[in-house]
Amino acid sequence: MRTALASGILLLLLTLTAGCTATRSQASMPPPVDDTTRGVFSERILPLLQQKFAPLLRHETGLRLDSWESLLAGSDHGAVVIPFDPENSLLIRLATRLPAGHPLRPYADAITAGELETMRRWIADGARNDDGAIPFADATHRLYVASQDGARVWILDMDHQVVIRTVDLQALGFSATAKPHHVAVEPDGSHWYVSLISDNKVLKFDRDNRLVGQVDFERPGMLALDPNRDSLYVGRSMAAVNPPQRIGIITRSTMELEEVGVFFPRPHALVVDSRRNVVYSASLAENSIAVVDMTTGDVELHRLDGPVHTLVQFALSPDGNTLVVGGEMTGKLLLFDASNPPELPLLATLDVPHGPWHPVFSPDGRFAYFGNKMHNSVTVVDVPAREVVTVIEGTGLSEPHGAALSPDGRYLFVSNNNLKGAYTPRYPFVDTPPPGTVVVIDTATHEIVKVMEIGPYGSGMGTAAR
Repeated sequence: MRTALASGILLLLLTLTAGCTATRSQASMPPPVDDTTRGVFSERILPLLQQKFAPLLRHETGLRLDSWESLLAGSDHGAVVIPFDPENSLLIRLATRLPAGHPLRPYADAITAGELETMRRWIADGARNDDGAIPFADATHRLYVASQDGARVWILDMDHQVVIRTVDLQALGFSATAKPHHVAVEPDGSHWYVSLISDNKVLKFDRDNRLVGQVDFERPGMLALDPNRDSLYVGRSMAAVNPPQRIGIITRSTMELEEVGVFFPRPHALVVDSRRNVVYSASLAENSIAVVDMTTGDVELHRLDGPVHTLVQFALSPDGNTLVVGGEMTGKLLLFDASNPPELPLLATLDVPHGPWHPVFSPDGRFAYFGNKMHNSVTVVDVPAREVVTVIEGTGLSEPHGAALSPDGRYLFVSNNNLKGAYTPRYPFVDTPPPGTVVVIDTATHEIVKVMEIGPYGSGMGTAAR
Protein backbone atom coordinates (compact mmCIF):
# COMPACT_ATOMS: atom_id res chain seq x y z
CA MET A 1 0.00 0.00 0.00
CA ARG A 2 1.38 3.38 -0.97
CA THR A 3 2.30 5.68 1.92
CA ALA A 4 0.75 8.63 0.10
CA LEU A 5 -2.79 7.33 0.52
CA ALA A 6 -5.10 9.60 2.39
CA SER A 7 -6.23 8.44 5.81
CA GLY A 8 -9.82 8.10 4.62
CA ILE A 9 -8.82 5.70 1.87
CA LEU A 10 -6.68 3.72 4.29
CA LEU A 11 -9.67 3.39 6.57
CA LEU A 12 -11.82 2.18 3.69
CA LEU A 13 -9.32 -0.45 2.62
CA LEU A 14 -9.18 -1.79 6.14
CA THR A 15 -12.96 -1.83 6.26
CA LEU A 16 -13.32 -3.68 2.96
CA THR A 17 -10.69 -6.28 3.81
CA ALA A 18 -11.97 -6.91 7.32
CA GLY A 19 -15.02 -8.88 6.18
CA CYS A 20 -15.14 -12.19 4.36
CA THR A 21 -14.18 -11.85 0.69
CA ALA A 22 -15.63 -14.03 -2.07
CA THR A 23 -13.56 -15.11 -5.05
CA ARG A 24 -14.55 -14.44 -8.63
CA SER A 25 -15.58 -18.07 -9.00
CA GLN A 26 -18.18 -17.63 -6.28
CA ALA A 27 -21.42 -16.05 -7.31
CA SER A 28 -24.00 -14.90 -4.90
CA MET A 29 -23.73 -16.14 -1.32
CA PRO A 30 -22.61 -13.16 0.78
CA PRO A 31 -20.89 -13.63 4.12
CA PRO A 32 -22.91 -12.55 7.15
CA VAL A 33 -23.47 -8.81 7.07
CA ASP A 34 -21.89 -6.85 9.86
CA ASP A 35 -21.39 -3.18 10.57
CA THR A 36 -18.07 -3.03 8.69
CA THR A 37 -19.93 -2.91 5.35
CA ARG A 38 -22.74 -0.56 6.30
CA GLY A 39 -22.77 2.78 4.54
CA VAL A 40 -19.57 2.12 2.57
CA PHE A 41 -21.16 2.59 -0.85
CA SER A 42 -22.88 5.92 -0.12
CA GLU A 43 -20.09 7.36 1.98
CA ARG A 44 -17.03 6.24 0.00
CA ILE A 45 -17.76 4.61 -3.35
CA LEU A 46 -20.52 6.81 -4.77
CA PRO A 47 -18.62 10.10 -4.25
CA LEU A 48 -15.54 8.53 -5.84
CA LEU A 49 -17.61 7.39 -8.80
CA GLN A 50 -19.20 10.77 -9.32
CA GLN A 51 -16.04 12.82 -8.84
CA LYS A 52 -13.31 10.74 -10.49
CA PHE A 53 -14.74 7.86 -12.57
CA ALA A 54 -17.79 9.55 -14.12
CA PRO A 55 -15.79 11.29 -16.91
CA LEU A 56 -14.52 7.90 -18.06
CA LEU A 57 -18.10 6.72 -18.53
CA ARG A 58 -19.30 9.62 -20.67
CA HIS A 59 -20.01 7.36 -23.66
CA GLU A 60 -22.10 4.89 -21.66
CA THR A 61 -25.56 6.02 -22.74
CA GLY A 62 -28.36 5.11 -20.36
CA LEU A 63 -26.03 4.88 -17.36
CA ARG A 64 -26.90 6.79 -14.18
CA LEU A 65 -24.55 7.24 -11.26
CA ASP A 66 -27.02 8.45 -8.66
CA SER A 67 -27.53 5.20 -6.76
CA TRP A 68 -26.23 1.68 -6.24
CA GLU A 69 -29.20 0.29 -8.17
CA SER A 70 -28.62 2.50 -11.21
CA LEU A 71 -24.89 1.76 -11.30
CA LEU A 72 -25.45 -2.00 -11.25
CA ALA A 73 -28.17 -1.75 -13.90
CA GLY A 74 -25.42 -0.69 -16.30
CA SER A 75 -25.72 1.23 -19.54
CA ASP A 76 -27.37 0.60 -22.88
CA HIS A 77 -24.31 -1.53 -23.65
CA GLY A 78 -24.44 -3.75 -20.57
CA ALA A 79 -22.76 -3.99 -17.19
CA VAL A 80 -20.28 -1.38 -15.95
CA VAL A 81 -19.48 -3.34 -12.79
CA ILE A 82 -19.30 -7.16 -12.54
CA PRO A 83 -19.48 -8.21 -8.89
CA PHE A 84 -16.37 -10.12 -7.72
CA ASP A 85 -14.54 -9.42 -11.00
CA PRO A 86 -12.87 -5.99 -11.06
CA GLU A 87 -10.50 -6.73 -13.92
CA ASN A 88 -13.34 -7.53 -16.33
CA SER A 89 -15.51 -4.66 -15.08
CA LEU A 90 -15.69 -1.84 -17.62
CA LEU A 91 -15.10 0.70 -14.86
CA ILE A 92 -11.65 -0.71 -14.09
CA ARG A 93 -10.77 -1.44 -17.71
CA LEU A 94 -11.39 2.19 -18.67
CA ALA A 95 -9.18 3.33 -15.81
CA THR A 96 -6.30 0.96 -16.60
CA ARG A 97 -6.25 -0.23 -20.23
CA LEU A 98 -6.82 2.76 -22.48
CA PRO A 99 -3.94 3.49 -24.86
CA ALA A 100 -1.91 6.68 -24.71
CA GLY A 101 -3.54 9.40 -26.76
CA HIS A 102 -7.09 8.15 -26.28
CA PRO A 103 -9.47 11.07 -25.49
CA LEU A 104 -10.48 9.45 -22.21
CA ARG A 105 -6.94 8.69 -21.07
CA PRO A 106 -6.45 12.02 -19.18
CA TYR A 107 -9.43 11.15 -16.96
CA ALA A 108 -7.90 7.74 -16.26
CA ASP A 109 -4.55 9.32 -15.42
CA ALA A 110 -6.26 11.64 -12.92
CA ILE A 111 -7.36 8.66 -10.80
CA THR A 112 -4.80 7.94 -8.09
CA ALA A 113 -3.47 4.49 -7.30
CA GLY A 114 -5.29 4.58 -3.98
CA GLU A 115 -8.60 5.53 -5.57
CA LEU A 116 -8.23 2.76 -8.14
CA GLU A 117 -7.41 0.22 -5.43
CA THR A 118 -10.43 1.34 -3.41
CA MET A 119 -12.72 0.71 -6.39
CA ARG A 120 -11.08 -2.62 -7.19
CA ARG A 121 -11.51 -3.88 -3.65
CA TRP A 122 -15.14 -2.82 -3.49
CA ILE A 123 -15.91 -4.74 -6.69
CA ALA A 124 -13.83 -7.76 -5.61
CA ASP A 125 -15.81 -7.85 -2.36
CA GLY A 126 -19.05 -8.20 -4.34
CA ALA A 127 -19.97 -4.56 -5.15
CA ARG A 128 -22.21 -4.47 -2.07
CA ASN A 129 -24.75 -1.85 -1.18
CA ASP A 130 -24.84 0.03 2.14
CA ASP A 131 -26.49 -2.95 3.85
CA GLY A 132 -23.93 -5.46 2.57
CA ALA A 133 -26.22 -6.99 -0.07
CA ILE A 134 -24.62 -8.32 -3.25
CA PRO A 135 -26.33 -7.45 -6.55
CA PHE A 136 -28.26 -10.06 -8.51
CA ALA A 137 -27.93 -12.68 -5.78
CA ASP A 138 -31.53 -13.67 -6.44
CA ALA A 139 -31.39 -13.53 -10.26
CA THR A 140 -33.84 -16.13 -11.55
CA HIS A 141 -33.25 -16.37 -15.29
CA ARG A 142 -29.52 -16.85 -15.73
CA LEU A 143 -27.73 -17.39 -19.00
CA TYR A 144 -24.31 -19.07 -18.93
CA VAL A 145 -21.97 -18.25 -21.83
CA ALA A 146 -18.63 -19.96 -22.44
CA SER A 147 -15.63 -17.83 -23.40
CA GLN A 148 -13.69 -20.53 -25.22
CA ASP A 149 -10.43 -18.61 -25.51
CA GLY A 150 -10.79 -16.96 -22.11
CA ALA A 151 -11.05 -20.02 -19.82
CA ARG A 152 -14.04 -18.34 -18.23
CA VAL A 153 -17.82 -18.61 -18.11
CA TRP A 154 -19.85 -15.39 -18.20
CA ILE A 155 -23.20 -15.31 -16.43
CA LEU A 156 -25.96 -12.96 -17.53
CA ASP A 157 -29.24 -11.95 -15.95
CA MET A 158 -31.65 -12.38 -18.86
CA ASP A 159 -34.28 -10.12 -17.31
CA HIS A 160 -31.92 -7.15 -16.87
CA GLN A 161 -29.66 -8.05 -19.84
CA VAL A 162 -26.40 -7.53 -17.98
CA VAL A 163 -23.42 -9.66 -16.99
CA ILE A 164 -23.73 -10.43 -13.28
CA ARG A 165 -20.83 -12.85 -12.61
CA THR A 166 -17.90 -14.59 -14.22
CA VAL A 167 -16.31 -17.93 -13.31
CA ASP A 168 -12.54 -18.01 -13.76
CA LEU A 169 -11.57 -21.60 -14.55
CA GLN A 170 -7.85 -20.91 -14.12
CA ALA A 171 -8.50 -19.79 -10.54
CA LEU A 172 -9.99 -23.25 -9.99
CA GLY A 173 -6.87 -25.01 -11.25
CA PHE A 174 -7.79 -25.59 -14.89
CA SER A 175 -5.54 -24.57 -17.76
CA ALA A 176 -5.48 -21.26 -19.61
CA THR A 177 -6.39 -23.29 -22.71
CA ALA A 178 -9.16 -25.32 -21.07
CA LYS A 179 -11.55 -24.16 -23.84
CA PRO A 180 -14.99 -24.16 -22.19
CA HIS A 181 -17.39 -24.92 -25.01
CA HIS A 182 -21.00 -25.63 -24.08
CA VAL A 183 -23.23 -25.33 -21.00
CA ALA A 184 -26.27 -27.23 -19.73
CA VAL A 185 -28.41 -26.12 -16.78
CA GLU A 186 -30.68 -28.04 -14.42
CA PRO A 187 -34.38 -27.20 -14.95
CA ASP A 188 -34.57 -25.65 -11.48
CA GLY A 189 -31.29 -23.77 -11.94
CA SER A 190 -29.69 -25.56 -8.99
CA HIS A 191 -26.64 -26.75 -10.95
CA TRP A 192 -24.95 -26.17 -14.28
CA TYR A 193 -22.41 -28.07 -16.36
CA VAL A 194 -19.69 -27.00 -18.78
CA SER A 195 -17.55 -29.01 -21.21
CA LEU A 196 -13.80 -28.29 -21.39
CA ILE A 197 -12.50 -29.34 -24.79
CA SER A 198 -8.76 -29.18 -24.14
CA ASP A 199 -8.81 -30.21 -20.48
CA ASN A 200 -10.97 -33.24 -21.41
CA LYS A 201 -13.47 -32.72 -18.61
CA VAL A 202 -17.09 -31.98 -17.87
CA LEU A 203 -17.53 -29.84 -14.75
CA LYS A 204 -20.52 -29.49 -12.43
CA PHE A 205 -21.20 -26.25 -10.51
CA ASP A 206 -23.92 -25.35 -8.06
CA ARG A 207 -26.05 -22.21 -8.35
CA ASP A 208 -23.47 -20.28 -6.33
CA ASN A 209 -20.81 -21.23 -8.88
CA ARG A 210 -18.95 -23.59 -6.58
CA LEU A 211 -17.31 -26.52 -8.34
CA VAL A 212 -18.99 -29.63 -6.93
CA GLY A 213 -18.06 -32.37 -9.42
CA GLN A 214 -16.11 -33.29 -12.52
CA VAL A 215 -15.53 -36.24 -14.82
CA ASP A 216 -12.93 -37.03 -17.48
CA PHE A 217 -14.19 -37.31 -21.07
CA GLU A 218 -12.14 -37.14 -24.26
CA ARG A 219 -12.75 -33.92 -26.19
CA PRO A 220 -16.24 -33.10 -24.86
CA GLY A 221 -18.40 -30.80 -26.96
CA MET A 222 -22.17 -30.45 -26.89
CA LEU A 223 -24.15 -31.21 -23.73
CA ALA A 224 -27.79 -32.32 -23.55
CA LEU A 225 -29.59 -32.66 -20.23
CA ASP A 226 -32.60 -34.95 -19.71
CA PRO A 227 -34.94 -32.96 -17.44
CA ASN A 228 -36.89 -36.07 -16.42
CA ARG A 229 -33.99 -38.37 -15.62
CA ASP A 230 -30.63 -38.20 -13.88
CA SER A 231 -28.71 -38.12 -17.17
CA LEU A 232 -26.46 -35.65 -18.97
CA TYR A 233 -25.36 -36.58 -22.50
CA VAL A 234 -22.02 -35.49 -23.99
CA GLY A 235 -20.89 -35.33 -27.60
CA ARG A 236 -17.43 -34.74 -29.05
CA SER A 237 -15.94 -31.38 -29.96
CA MET A 238 -15.36 -30.19 -33.51
CA ALA A 239 -11.71 -29.87 -32.46
CA ALA A 240 -11.50 -33.63 -32.02
CA VAL A 241 -9.93 -35.10 -35.19
CA ASN A 242 -10.65 -38.77 -34.54
CA PRO A 243 -12.46 -39.19 -31.21
CA PRO A 244 -14.18 -42.39 -30.08
CA GLN A 245 -17.39 -43.14 -31.98
CA ARG A 246 -19.36 -42.90 -28.77
CA ILE A 247 -21.37 -40.38 -26.78
CA GLY A 248 -21.16 -40.10 -23.02
CA ILE A 249 -23.89 -40.54 -20.43
CA ILE A 250 -23.17 -38.87 -17.09
CA THR A 251 -25.27 -39.67 -14.04
CA ARG A 252 -25.61 -36.13 -12.77
CA SER A 253 -26.08 -36.96 -9.08
CA THR A 254 -22.85 -38.96 -8.91
CA MET A 255 -20.94 -37.69 -11.99
CA GLU A 256 -20.29 -41.28 -13.04
CA LEU A 257 -19.77 -41.87 -16.78
CA GLU A 258 -20.64 -44.55 -19.28
CA GLU A 259 -20.41 -44.43 -23.07
CA VAL A 260 -22.71 -45.62 -25.86
CA GLY A 261 -21.55 -46.36 -29.40
CA VAL A 262 -23.21 -44.48 -32.26
CA PHE A 263 -21.10 -46.14 -35.00
CA PHE A 264 -20.06 -43.08 -36.95
CA PRO A 265 -17.09 -40.69 -36.77
CA ARG A 266 -17.09 -37.38 -34.90
CA PRO A 267 -20.46 -37.41 -33.09
CA HIS A 268 -21.29 -33.77 -32.36
CA ALA A 269 -24.94 -32.62 -32.62
CA LEU A 270 -26.93 -33.77 -29.61
CA VAL A 271 -30.46 -33.41 -28.22
CA VAL A 272 -32.73 -35.33 -25.84
CA ASP A 273 -36.39 -36.21 -26.31
CA SER A 274 -37.31 -36.82 -22.68
CA ARG A 275 -40.89 -37.80 -23.51
CA ARG A 276 -39.83 -40.76 -25.62
CA ASN A 277 -36.51 -41.43 -23.84
CA VAL A 278 -34.42 -41.12 -26.99
CA VAL A 279 -31.27 -39.21 -27.77
CA TYR A 280 -30.33 -37.90 -31.20
CA SER A 281 -26.69 -37.61 -32.25
CA ALA A 282 -25.23 -36.63 -35.62
CA SER A 283 -21.85 -36.87 -37.32
CA LEU A 284 -19.69 -34.00 -38.49
CA ALA A 285 -17.90 -36.26 -40.97
CA GLU A 286 -20.78 -37.98 -42.77
CA ASN A 287 -24.53 -37.60 -43.24
CA SER A 288 -25.50 -39.90 -40.39
CA ILE A 289 -27.94 -39.44 -37.52
CA ALA A 290 -28.29 -41.91 -34.66
CA VAL A 291 -31.50 -42.37 -32.69
CA VAL A 292 -30.54 -43.97 -29.38
CA ASP A 293 -33.29 -45.61 -27.32
CA MET A 294 -32.11 -45.12 -23.75
CA THR A 295 -34.57 -47.71 -22.41
CA THR A 296 -33.32 -50.59 -24.54
CA GLY A 297 -29.95 -49.26 -25.67
CA ASP A 298 -30.88 -49.85 -29.31
CA VAL A 299 -29.34 -47.53 -31.91
CA GLU A 300 -31.07 -46.79 -35.22
CA LEU A 301 -28.92 -45.12 -37.91
CA HIS A 302 -30.29 -42.82 -40.60
CA ARG A 303 -28.20 -41.96 -43.65
CA LEU A 304 -28.85 -38.84 -45.73
CA ASP A 305 -28.11 -38.54 -49.42
CA GLY A 306 -26.06 -35.82 -51.06
CA PRO A 307 -22.92 -33.88 -50.10
CA VAL A 308 -21.73 -33.93 -46.51
CA HIS A 309 -23.71 -31.36 -44.56
CA THR A 310 -21.52 -31.30 -41.40
CA LEU A 311 -24.48 -31.41 -39.02
CA VAL A 312 -23.64 -28.97 -36.21
CA GLN A 313 -26.49 -29.00 -33.70
CA PHE A 314 -30.11 -30.03 -33.23
CA ALA A 315 -33.14 -28.36 -31.74
CA LEU A 316 -36.31 -30.25 -30.85
CA SER A 317 -39.68 -28.49 -30.91
CA PRO A 318 -41.49 -28.09 -27.56
CA ASP A 319 -43.99 -30.81 -28.49
CA GLY A 320 -41.15 -33.13 -29.52
CA ASN A 321 -42.55 -33.68 -33.01
CA THR A 322 -40.10 -31.69 -35.14
CA LEU A 323 -36.32 -31.95 -35.18
CA VAL A 324 -34.18 -29.36 -36.96
CA VAL A 325 -30.44 -29.37 -37.63
CA GLY A 326 -28.12 -27.10 -39.59
CA GLY A 327 -25.56 -28.17 -42.18
CA GLU A 328 -22.42 -26.05 -41.87
CA MET A 329 -20.94 -26.89 -45.26
CA THR A 330 -24.11 -26.92 -47.39
CA GLY A 331 -26.01 -23.96 -45.92
CA LYS A 332 -29.10 -26.11 -45.37
CA LEU A 333 -31.57 -26.40 -42.52
CA LEU A 334 -33.03 -29.90 -42.35
CA LEU A 335 -36.45 -30.51 -40.79
CA PHE A 336 -37.45 -34.01 -39.63
CA ASP A 337 -40.60 -35.64 -38.29
CA ALA A 338 -39.53 -36.85 -34.84
CA SER A 339 -42.99 -37.88 -33.62
CA ASN A 340 -42.39 -41.62 -33.85
CA PRO A 341 -38.77 -42.57 -33.15
CA PRO A 342 -36.72 -44.36 -34.25
CA GLU A 343 -38.40 -43.35 -37.51
CA LEU A 344 -37.07 -40.00 -38.72
CA PRO A 345 -38.52 -38.98 -42.09
CA LEU A 346 -37.11 -35.84 -43.69
CA LEU A 347 -39.83 -33.19 -44.05
CA ALA A 348 -38.02 -30.35 -45.78
CA THR A 349 -34.64 -28.86 -46.61
CA LEU A 350 -34.33 -25.07 -46.58
CA ASP A 351 -31.61 -22.92 -48.08
CA VAL A 352 -30.20 -20.55 -45.43
CA PRO A 353 -27.08 -18.36 -45.20
CA HIS A 354 -23.81 -20.22 -44.85
CA GLY A 355 -22.94 -21.89 -41.57
CA PRO A 356 -26.22 -22.49 -39.67
CA TRP A 357 -25.14 -23.18 -36.09
CA HIS A 358 -27.09 -23.72 -32.85
CA PRO A 359 -30.88 -23.50 -33.39
CA VAL A 360 -33.50 -22.81 -30.73
CA PHE A 361 -37.30 -23.04 -30.90
CA SER A 362 -39.76 -20.39 -29.78
CA PRO A 363 -41.90 -21.47 -26.79
CA ASP A 364 -44.89 -22.10 -29.05
CA GLY A 365 -42.81 -24.11 -31.51
CA ARG A 366 -43.62 -21.91 -34.48
CA PHE A 367 -40.22 -20.32 -35.08
CA ALA A 368 -36.67 -21.60 -35.11
CA TYR A 369 -33.81 -19.13 -34.64
CA PHE A 370 -30.13 -19.74 -35.34
CA GLY A 371 -26.95 -17.91 -36.18
CA ASN A 372 -25.21 -18.26 -39.53
CA LYS A 373 -21.56 -18.37 -38.51
CA MET A 374 -20.00 -17.71 -41.92
CA HIS A 375 -22.54 -15.00 -42.79
CA ASN A 376 -22.60 -12.95 -39.56
CA SER A 377 -26.37 -13.10 -39.41
CA VAL A 378 -29.34 -14.76 -37.69
CA THR A 379 -32.06 -16.63 -39.56
CA VAL A 380 -35.69 -16.85 -38.46
CA VAL A 381 -37.65 -19.80 -39.85
CA ASP A 382 -41.41 -20.36 -39.73
CA VAL A 383 -41.32 -24.09 -39.04
CA PRO A 384 -44.96 -25.06 -39.83
CA ALA A 385 -44.78 -23.03 -43.06
CA ARG A 386 -41.28 -24.38 -43.77
CA GLU A 387 -39.98 -21.05 -44.95
CA VAL A 388 -37.40 -18.43 -44.00
CA VAL A 389 -39.10 -15.39 -42.45
CA THR A 390 -36.10 -13.07 -42.33
CA VAL A 391 -32.34 -12.88 -42.01
CA ILE A 392 -31.10 -10.43 -39.35
CA GLU A 393 -27.80 -8.61 -39.75
CA GLY A 394 -26.19 -5.84 -37.74
CA THR A 395 -23.58 -4.72 -35.23
CA GLY A 396 -22.34 -7.41 -32.88
CA LEU A 397 -23.18 -10.40 -35.06
CA SER A 398 -19.72 -11.74 -35.75
CA GLU A 399 -19.51 -15.51 -36.22
CA PRO A 400 -22.68 -16.22 -34.22
CA HIS A 401 -22.55 -19.45 -32.25
CA GLY A 402 -25.06 -20.15 -29.45
CA ALA A 403 -28.71 -19.14 -29.21
CA ALA A 404 -31.12 -18.92 -26.26
CA LEU A 405 -34.50 -17.33 -25.65
CA SER A 406 -35.84 -15.43 -22.65
CA PRO A 407 -38.61 -17.29 -20.78
CA ASP A 408 -41.38 -15.42 -22.59
CA GLY A 409 -39.69 -15.78 -25.98
CA ARG A 410 -39.46 -12.01 -26.42
CA TYR A 411 -35.69 -11.76 -26.57
CA LEU A 412 -33.19 -13.89 -28.42
CA PHE A 413 -29.64 -14.01 -27.04
CA VAL A 414 -26.89 -14.92 -29.51
CA SER A 415 -23.25 -15.50 -28.57
CA ASN A 416 -20.54 -14.58 -31.08
CA ASN A 417 -16.96 -15.78 -31.58
CA ASN A 418 -15.67 -12.58 -33.24
CA LEU A 419 -12.41 -14.34 -34.06
CA LYS A 420 -12.14 -12.61 -37.43
CA GLY A 421 -12.86 -9.19 -35.99
CA ALA A 422 -16.06 -8.28 -37.84
CA TYR A 423 -17.15 -6.56 -34.64
CA THR A 424 -14.99 -3.64 -33.53
CA PRO A 425 -14.86 -3.23 -29.74
CA ARG A 426 -16.22 -0.01 -28.33
CA TYR A 427 -12.91 0.82 -26.64
CA PRO A 428 -9.40 -0.02 -27.94
CA PHE A 429 -8.09 -1.60 -24.75
CA VAL A 430 -4.41 -2.50 -24.84
CA ASP A 431 -3.10 -6.02 -24.25
CA THR A 432 -6.60 -7.41 -24.66
CA PRO A 433 -7.79 -9.97 -27.26
CA PRO A 434 -10.84 -9.08 -29.36
CA PRO A 435 -13.95 -9.67 -27.26
CA GLY A 436 -16.78 -12.02 -28.03
CA THR A 437 -20.27 -10.62 -27.82
CA VAL A 438 -23.78 -11.49 -26.74
CA VAL A 439 -26.33 -9.84 -29.01
CA VAL A 440 -29.92 -9.37 -27.82
CA ILE A 441 -32.63 -9.38 -30.51
CA ASP A 442 -36.26 -8.39 -30.05
CA THR A 443 -38.18 -11.30 -31.61
CA ALA A 444 -41.23 -9.10 -32.22
CA THR A 445 -39.37 -6.58 -34.38
CA HIS A 446 -36.28 -8.63 -35.34
CA GLU A 447 -34.13 -5.69 -34.29
CA ILE A 448 -30.88 -5.81 -32.32
CA VAL A 449 -31.54 -4.01 -29.04
CA LYS A 450 -28.26 -4.58 -27.16
CA VAL A 451 -24.70 -5.74 -27.78
CA MET A 452 -22.73 -6.87 -24.72
CA GLU A 453 -19.01 -7.55 -24.88
CA ILE A 454 -17.75 -10.67 -23.09
CA GLY A 455 -14.49 -12.66 -23.09
CA PRO A 456 -12.76 -13.84 -26.27
CA TYR A 457 -14.47 -16.46 -28.45
CA GLY A 458 -18.00 -16.50 -27.10
CA SER A 459 -19.26 -20.01 -27.82
CA GLY A 460 -21.96 -22.28 -26.37
CA MET A 461 -24.68 -21.13 -23.99
CA GLY A 462 -27.09 -22.71 -21.55
CA THR A 463 -30.07 -21.57 -19.50
CA ALA A 464 -32.90 -22.95 -17.42
CA ALA A 465 -35.10 -20.05 -18.43
CA ARG A 466 -37.55 -22.23 -20.35
